[in-house]
Amino acid sequence: MGKKAEVSVIVPVFNLEETLARSIGSLLNQTLKDIEIIVVNDASTDNSGSVIDSLAKENANIVPIHLCENKGVHEARLVGLKRSTAPWIGFLDADDFARPNMFETLLSAAEETDVDIVVCGCDRVTEQRKVIAPKLRFGRSQKIESNIFKRFCAFDFGTGMLWNKLFKRSVIEPWFELHFPWRQSINEDLILNIGCFYNARSLYLLKDRLYEYVLSEGSVTTDMDACWAYAELFKAYALAVTIYKSFEDEDLSLIIDMYRVQFSWDAYQIEGAVGLVQYNKELEKVVSYLTKNYPFALAVIPARNFKGTVGARLALRSIFSLVKSKFKW
Repeated sequence: MGKKAEVSVIVPVFNLEETLARSIGSLLNQTLKDIEIIVVNDASTDNSGSVIDSLAKENANIVPIHLCENKGVHEARLVGLKRSTAPWIGFLDADDFARPNMFETLLSAAEETDVDIVVCGCDRVTEQRKVIAPKLRFGRSQKIESNIFKRFCAFDFGTGMLWNKLFKRSVIEPWFELHFPWRQSINEDLILNIGCFYNARSLYLLKDRLYEYVLSEGSVTTDMDACWAYAELFKAYALAVTIYKSFEDEDLSLIIDMYRVQFSWDAYQIEGAVGLVQYNKELEKVVSYLTKNYPFALAVIPARNFKGTVGARLALRSIFSLVKSKFKW
């Protein structure tokens, strides 16, 4: 690029050769032209790498990165973040779309209101980009300068996805080395967002719906087995409370309560603990990790006024019983 980029957009890719060119095209067609598009090929086994190289050859603002080993979406994003150069950072999933004015609108709002993060609405769409329904919308555009972290943990700004936001580099850069001890398949967006919103001193909510979230058959988020999702959420909870255990007690309590709320959501409702048996070894590792790093988190998650189903409550208690049996309390 001749002119320094104003926004870096990180695009992680794994085996998306059929959708990749159209999704990247939505960035190339932005009204804001000073965009650095960092496309991270997470060791795809299809032709995604060739598609990326072809696009990069034709467009100087595309930065192609090819990983030799599949590391998962979170690690792929970290690689992209460390390569980024712009003062503002955004994200795109390689099967979704940014509307033409998305990043110009986000950047203008950020600069005009002098905030750390801008959040926009988004629509659920078909693969042909036909709108199904809003996924996230705000009644009005407004600047927020108080209780930001508390409101984030209450899901006032959405459920923690990265791709409908623009981050000032200073609020996200401290987390460029946010590596996990295991591969996390869901909720990794939220874990990174916790750090960003904790650092933010102001944000702007945009009522404009600028991101198109594609609902496709067979994706992780549209076809989640409840027991698998439950185990993954427990793993995410373990990561969140240990990564941020140095936060003030009040803020850490907000994180814990945020996960307690998530355990009550439909996607994580299971009929009992039996379905978790297949994940026993994996959960034992997580329990050991929590016991070593932040044992309080094991005691508090099944306590208090948890609103999940009876099965979900039993499942949490069964995880807690793993600790008692494993460590012979």
